[in-house]
Amino acid sequence: MSSLQVSTLVATNYTGWIRPIQVFILLFVFIFFLRVIRAILVEAKPPIREKKQGRVAATSGTKKQWLYLTVKEPEDAAGERFPLNGPLTIGRSAECDVNLAYDQFASVKHAQLSRSGDAVVIDDLGSTNGVWVNDERIEGSTKVKRGDRIQVGETIFEVSR
Repeated sequence: MSSLQVSTLVATNYTGWIRPIQVFILLFVFIFFLRVIRAILVEAKPPIREKKQGRVAATSGTKKQWLYLTVKEPEDAAGERFPLNGPLTIGRSAECDVNLAYDQFASVKHAQLSRSGDAVVIDDLGSTNGVWVNDERIEGSTKVKRGDRIQVGETIFEVSR
């Protein structure tokens, strides 16, 4: 056998393998790009948000002026109000009283507001990005009053009546 015949024989033996491998690689790349496009579309779609309006419990015989946590930013959530008449947790978790599923910079359980006598206190629950009250990052428990601005992630609240 001449060297030309041997090289033709070798090339002929591998052609049966090369075409299926090429098809498999092209199929794999196609599926990979479909998954990437799907992930981008899912991430770009804003989550469906349910508006929660807290109810104020009626007190018999005493007249109290309740404080509320009012959303100021982002615009699509602006105006939502949550009464500060008990512990109020803020975060991305569905278990939180103030659900910030739309805010990527909020932790799962970011902060908690609670009443301590007549005062309202906010605590950072170990969040990554911290809690800001009137543009200052807080450490530990901090009292908040009417008019204070609270930032959790990219969401800004105001304590109001």
